[in-house]
Amino acid sequence: MDAKVRRAALGLSPVLAVLAVLGLWQAVTTGGLFTADQFPTMTDTLAALASAVGTEAYWESVLATLQSWSLGLLIASVLALLVGSALAFNDFAFRSAAGVIEVFKAIPAIAILPLVIMVLGSTLEMKVFLVAFGVFWPLVIQVIYGVRSMDPTVLYTARALGIRGPRRFVSVTVPSAAPYIATGLRIASASALILSVVAELVGGAAGIGRNILRAQNGGTSAYPVMYAYIITAGLIGIVLTGAFFLLERRVMHWHESQRNRRANDRRVLR
Repeated sequence: MDAKVRRAALGLSPVLAVLAVLGLWQAVTTGGLFTADQFPTMTDTLAALASAVGTEAYWESVLATLQSWSLGLLIASVLALLVGSALAFNDFAFRSAAGVIEVFKAIPAIAILPLVIMVLGSTLEMKVFLVAFGVFWPLVIQVIYGVRSMDPTVLYTARALGIRGPRRFVSVTVPSAAPYIATGLRIASASALILSVVAELVGGAAGIGRNILRAQNGGTSAYPVMYAYIITAGLIGIVLTGAFFLLERRVMHWHESQRNRRANDRRVLR
């Protein structure tokens, strides 16, 4: 197959898959497999989405969700980088904290939501805390393993050159652990969005989740609006994951994993 044709086919395949899913959605809802009070049609849902996009309330809810997502992810990332690096460089601290980290990592963040609501209420702070708590533990593990996987020669060279303290952390530690950190951030981004929407859905804080709950309580006539907000959350997740993926490829272009990926892409397109 010609390289241009293959490239075009690879580019069109996601679009065709989406169109196939939309067509199947419309077919099963109009064919009587589902009733209107169970699952609205694709056309009704997209019409509700188009109508909602033109309202101020829609964008306010999107911004509220993104605000808690970004603040929670930022706080968790900074803390994970600092705590994870400190634990990775000290074997005693790492062994002492490993059990605690594994215990807290196993606790679903949603399980502490009632307690967080009691303390902070249905506020932005509640959402930010829940997001930060949920993504901190997987992130700190990624940082620890990233730092501990550093080539000892790199550390010895840095010490020989007199690179110490914050300078070594910025110029040696972070770049060496960057592949692990980048992967952790990409995964944490999706988890942070899920936690933000769940906090709004269950905790009643402003955002996409609360609008989903309101539409559900509005009766069957509001179901297309409910699914419109669900689709919005999914689209935001796709955009954020894609953005982190592209950022990883751009920032980590020097790393072996990205060089291998580019080589594989070229081989597929031949």
